[in-house]
Parts: sequence; C-alpha cells; structure tokens
Amino acid sequence: MKNITKILFAMILSLSVVQTANAGELSVTGSVQATYVKTSSDSATAGSNKIPGIGMSNELAFSADGDFADGYTWKYQVELDPNTRDGSALNDDTRLELGTPYGTIGIYNSEGDLNTQLKSSRAAYAPGHDIGTSGGYEGGTGLNSYSNIQYHTPAGLLPNDIAIKAGYSYGDGYGGDANDGGDTVSDLKPAHSYQITGAPVDGATLGASYLKKNNSGTQKTAVNANTMVELQEYETGGLFGTYNIGQFSLGAGRHFVAPNVGDVMGVGVAQNRSSTAVCAVTTAVKSTSTSVSTSTGLPVTSTAYCPGTQYFENDALSVAFQVNPQLSLSVDRMTSTAHVKNTNGVGVDLQTNRDLIVESIQAAYNVGGAVVAIGRKSVEGVNYAEGNNLNETVLSLKMEF
Repeated sequence: MKNITKILFAMILSLSVVQTANAGELSVTGSVQATYVKTSSDSATAGSNKIPGIGMSNELAFSADGDFADGYTWKYQVELDPNTRDGSALNDDTRLELGTPYGTIGIYNSEGDLNTQLKSSRAAYAPGHDIGTSGGYEGGTGLNSYSNIQYHTPAGLLPNDIAIKAGYSYGDGYGGDANDGGDTVSDLKPAHSYQITGAPVDGATLGASYLKKNNSGTQKTAVNANTMVELQEYETGGLFGTYNIGQFSLGAGRHFVAPNVGDVMGVGVAQNRSSTAVCAVTTAVKSTSTSVSTSTGLPVTSTAYCPGTQYFENDALSVAFQVNPQLSLSVDRMTSTAHVKNTNGVGVDLQTNRDLIVESIQAAYNVGGAVVAIGRKSVEGVNYAEGNNLNETVLSLKMEF
C-alpha cells in the first residue's frame, strides 16, 4: 500500500507543473428501462406468488472532460438516479479521473467497482442472477460500496492488453460534500481491492479480482461491548474468462465470498464448538435488513448469516449466439454453494452445504438503439434454503441516449 501511495503522490505532484486546464465540455447521456416481471412459485417451503410488477428506471449521466495539455486529462461524471418510490431523484455515482502518461488516478463516490463477479456473463441481456429476483445470491462487496481512490495502469504499458487497477478506501460511506470530514462511525473497516484483465489471444479475455476489509475479523460482541471476538476476515475474489468464436460467445467464472462469521455461531457471537446451534437445510442461510445511516441519511443494508456459515463458492457459465446483428440468444447458469458447518454439540462437524441455482434463457433484439428483451429463468434454493424455488418471466424495453 505504501508503494501505491508513493505513485499517487508523484502523479499528483506532476500535475502541478503542467499548463492550466482547458475548459471542458459538458455532455448528457442516459438510459430508460421499462420492465414487466411475473414471478410464480410452487415451493413447499416458503413458496409465494406475486402479482405482476411493472417498473421503470432511468439513469442520467452528466459528464465533463478537458485536458491540461502534454497528455494530462481530466474527467468528471455524476449520475441522477431514482431514489425511492416517492419519485425523488438522487445525485450519486460520482467520479473524478485524472489521466496522465503514467496512468489514471480516480476518486470515486459509489463508483469504481473492481469486483469481476459479472464479467464472465455472455447473456443476451443481463446475467440471470442480476435481473429480476436475485434469489439472495451472495456475490460479494465491491469497492463502490465506499468512497475510494484508485490507480489504473496506462493503456499499452503491459503486453497482451494487460490492465491493472488498485483501489483503497478508509471504509467511510458516500461523501457528497467537499467538506466531508469522514464517517462518524468509529468501527468501519478500511478496504483494498485489485483487478487485473488481459487478452492473451484474439477473442479471449481473462481476469481476476480481490477485495479485503482490513481487520474486519475483530468485532465487539452483542452481549458485552468491551469484549472482542475474532471472526474470519471479510474477503472476496475470483477468476473469469470469455472467448468469442464466430457467432458464439462463451463465458465462465469462479468467485468466492468469505463473510464476517464465526466457525459455528453467527456474527457478533463468540465461537463455541459445544454449541448445538444448527442451520437446517430448509432455513435461509442469509437474511437482510435495511436501515437509514445517521451520518449519511442513505439506506444501509445489513446481512446476517445462519450459524455455521463459512463461505460461498460461485460458478457461472454462459453461452450466447449472435443470430444476426440485431438478434442474440443466450443460456446461462449460476451455481452458488453455501458452505455451512454445524456441530452436534460434542465436537463432531456436520457439513450441510446447499446450493442456490439460477438458470435463464434470454433473447434480445436491437431496434435502432432500443433493446427489446425477454427472459425466462428459474431460481432453485432461494436464500440457499432447499425446497424454496421460483420461476420468473422478464420483459424489458431499454433505450439509451
């Protein structure tokens, strides 16, 4: 981390000797998407049917860029996104990037995700587990969950189009104020993340990513605020690859997520191998709740895990076929395995892993900048609970401008 800091300092210092920045140009881009989603379930466990949902979302991106001359550039972007159902909007997803001959310095606010969990997808529209109902899939945290600073290597520096990105955050939330003095929460953990991608042969792309929350394995117990317990550190990372051959496109990826949980008990509870706590295969492995941050005023989602949860292993496969320049078809499958270890109370481990499987078939048709898509997908093991399944049909119309 010290070397990255030195590089960033040297690059920022070099900006001080270049000419005054030229006035930038402002541009507005965006997209609007309308969806129709029908969900049904015939599960014996926690099954439920929903009325069809009609939704609409939009994103407006305001971008400005310019140059300092001599190969130094700058770019700023802020997005206007829907906030809640009351129809209000929120300025978020901001970025300020300074380009130099030695690479790019990026300062991001709810942007700059380096997680490659979705990079392998060749879906005609979007990964099956990333549209409609996710089923409670555990994909891991990205650096865009924090305000962060990054360094990206310049294009052409390394062979085979290899690009390296490294980022760091102090763990604070979104800072929408230039006078932001940091988050008032004292136990937030700094995070660092890395990504590497390359093209070893024509038509192929390989990549990997990694994120770790520093010192996240030390937490206070819920019973005694003065007592500290050691839980496993939060880490997530993995590999992906894609290959295009003719009209076919193939993709595969494997990623892991190790949440902050104990060996036998859940978050905030000391590890206790004599405990008889058991996470049944029909019980949801993870559950979420949402609250409003007192420091930022933004919604914060908290995740709790079933006793014995260790880590998640995610395998994704997808194949797409380009019928013609307008029509594409795809099938994809994602299997996320929750590794759960229970105990019988006398020190004997009971491994009770269970899978969450998402499969989808999609078709997308491009009509002069508008994309009409239809997808049919199934989710088996919602929230990693056996017997909790659902089916979903998604119709979408998306236009970009």
